[in-house]
Amino acid sequence: MMKNYSKLLFAMLLAIAFSVYEASAQVTITQWNFDQEVLTPTLGSGTADNIGGTNTSWAGGNPSDGRAWNTAAYPAQSTLSGTAGVQFTVSTSGYSDIQVSWDNRHSNTAANRLRLQYTFNGTDWVNFEASEANAVNQRLNGTPAGFDEGRFVADTGSTWYNRSAQLSAIAGANNNPAFAVRIVTEFVDGENYGAANPTSTYGSSGTVRYDNVTFTGGTGTAPLLIADPAALSGFNYLVGEGPSEGQFTEISGSNLEPAAGEITVTAPASYEVSMDGSNFFPTLTFQYSDGILSPEPVAVRLKAGLIAGNYNEVLAVTGGGAGALSLSLSGTVESGLEPGLADVIQPLYMQGTVPNNYRVPFAYHATLINLLPNTTYRFYNKIVLGTDSPTYNGAGNVIFVSATGAFTRTSSPSLATAGSYGEFTTDATGSYSAWFMTEPTGNASRFEPGTELFMRIILNDGNNGTMETTYLTTTESTKVLGFGTAVSDTAGTAIRGLSDFGEKNFVLLYDNMEGSGRPLYGTQIEACGIDFAATNSYAPFYATNVSGIMGAWGGIVPNINANGVKRVEERSLASGEMVGYASLVNGIWGETNTVNPTGGLDNVLVINTTNGIPSIPASYGKIYSWNNLLNIELTASSAALVNVINIQGRTVATFEMNGNRESREMNLPSGIYLVKIQTANGIFSQKVLLN
Repeated sequence: MMKNYSKLLFAMLLAIAFSVYEASAQVTITQWNFDQEVLTPTLGSGTADNIGGTNTSWAGGNPSDGRAWNTAAYPAQSTLSGTAGVQFTVSTSGYSDIQVSWDNRHSNTAANRLRLQYTFNGTDWVNFEASEANAVNQRLNGTPAGFDEGRFVADTGSTWYNRSAQLSAIAGANNNPAFAVRIVTEFVDGENYGAANPTSTYGSSGTVRYDNVTFTGGTGTAPLLIADPAALSGFNYLVGEGPSEGQFTEISGSNLEPAAGEITVTAPASYEVSMDGSNFFPTLTFQYSDGILSPEPVAVRLKAGLIAGNYNEVLAVTGGGAGALSLSLSGTVESGLEPGLADVIQPLYMQGTVPNNYRVPFAYHATLINLLPNTTYRFYNKIVLGTDSPTYNGAGNVIFVSATGAFTRTSSPSLATAGSYGEFTTDATGSYSAWFMTEPTGNASRFEPGTELFMRIILNDGNNGTMETTYLTTTESTKVLGFGTAVSDTAGTAIRGLSDFGEKNFVLLYDNMEGSGRPLYGTQIEACGIDFAATNSYAPFYATNVSGIMGAWGGIVPNINANGVKRVEERSLASGEMVGYASLVNGIWGETNTVNPTGGLDNVLVINTTNGIPSIPASYGKIYSWNNLLNIELTASSAALVNVINIQGRTVATFEMNGNRESREMNLPSGIYLVKIQTANGIFSQKVLLN
């Protein structure tokens, strides 16, 4: 929202400061108030960017009921003066007598000197020499803070300053589509940064906030069209209940050419416009005379009959020899159905202990439903207790898994900071299916062995928002196990696998041959690209024998498990569908017995589904090839899964057979392949030559 009282006070001060300057009436070209926690303008058009390595977060604004752009990560002491801060690019086409005003708040350790610079071409930057004659710099209470060698001074920290610069004497700022300014920190003495609080020491983690950044200009003599407000949002309704409520803007113009003519207002495809707020049309026309269009009200609304989705479009105002005026419109049609989770594959167990230096990653698969169709959402996922509030953000580190196979780990998820959130795009039904991963931390109330935990996925509004708006939580819980040797329902044993499964796919472990019910554990197949060993908080077996090793995987299984691990299932990264599996009827994999293990962290269970698979015995049957024809002949009828694996260890064909005979044309490149057959009686293999 607009901070009215501070802007009114500031406008009065500007009028006094610049009373000696005669200019045409000032109008707002572009303004940012950051209340929606976005870097897009509130009014008009333009761009706001970090420069010099600074980053973006959000904090309380001026006054405290709004929000502000909070910048951090400034240069180290004695380095890169005049390079780091923020940049605003605003076309001043059709305007003269340019002014820029803004509010600043320096933290105590932030730099105490800010320089305004400007450019006419986006490349060459010129220092603005601020002084009492052409600028304002004062605390919110009106106390002047002054200037130093053309810079704006902060003489105390943790307080707000009103600042402005009169650029009317800079001819290149007028009528310039490439005009931009930036505000950067500078040394106080030519060698070092000074701290905003005189009793503090400068630090690169100090922050500078920006609020109410406003560019104004005079209309001069160029043809000009103006909309007030210059952007409208909040056009919303449920499917079947449209149209939305109308909202008004005022269209006016000056210096229009020819002296008499008409102005056309054209609604975008999903909107319609009206002169009276009752009768709506695709376009409107207004007559003007003497080069002036007096303010005309225009109502805008979102059309009825639209499908669920976001509707961010642009209304165009044209005519009178002026440049086209564009009004940003933002609306949403909602399905009316509550977003939720469906088809969740959630393992029964995950690792945890307090403190936790024995971590292993945990994965589950879920489908998000009843979201806006064809919409991109930001998200992060966390772990919660059943007693946590429905909007609690949860615990645990996030490992984002993208559909393209990029894995990203973060300990500080945020919907406002790039790299700290994941993104996905829903399909035409508003659904999205994916893997979600959590790294258990040492959170004492959640990752204590024996605790039942729930999975939570947290979303933004699907419209580039940076605030949490939707919280989706599983209905079933996952139990925390600690590595230990006790025969206890809170203790577990380390398990790892060697496989020829595809990297970045996923593994699910089951206590039955069929893969029915919930899996014991779920995790990803290496190498995923994350150096888990480098964190120094992962279990030793994982850091040494799993992280970064192609086809390896690792996790934890319960010590009380009379069935053991009978099925190891490979699932697709992209679809979540089963790619293949290995299974044994007794849960004993070679020399590894997974039944009721008590190995804890030291005696790691090892399941090898690649090496050491016995060749098919003659008494069981035979596997052989003829040219490119693969033949399998068994002595007894059996249901089996067959995987054909190339010499690079990749599964290149998978099929099921029923009965005791299969003959299949493979259509594969000539070469040696390993044929692996998995039945209720075990896993067997045979090398064959296909040509």
